[in-house]
Amino acid sequence: MDTNNEKEVLFNPGCEPVVEDEERRRLLWLMAEYFRTIGYTDIKARLPGFMPPPILSGTIEDHRPDFTCRQSDSARTPIILEIVTPGMVEEPTAENRWSLLASAAKLYNAELHFVVPKWATNGPVDPALKRRLARMELTANRVWTV
Repeated sequence: MDTNNEKEVLFNPGCEPVVEDEERRRLLWLMAEYFRTIGYTDIKARLPGFMPPPILSGTIEDHRPDFTCRQSDSARTPIILEIVTPGMVEEPTAENRWSLLASAAKLYNAELHFVVPKWATNGPVDPALKRRLARMELTANRVWTV
């Protein structure tokens, strides 16, 4: 008999409040610290100790951005940021997720940023990501290589 009174909350893939993948988590920590250091506000990240970004409702499936914040400009422009590891670039499920993030960026007048590792065993990730985004007819405001 289970005596645990805590209810386990299950999230759909892409909606979990904390990123479990170690490589993605490492890049996410780096970006959260960077944006905090340069004075951006309202930082939400899928990391322990941070408030997670809200789940975005899509027509096919829902997703939670990896990271959101507001810039320090006069408009306090929002940023929606997605971490992309080498294995994710050609992942079929990424298409729905990235399309939803791009739609949300347009809706909220936000910038859409992607973060990729600078080095990968199969070569640079950013050209492959940019090609995939172009095939999907999506535009990123910035692709960070870290």
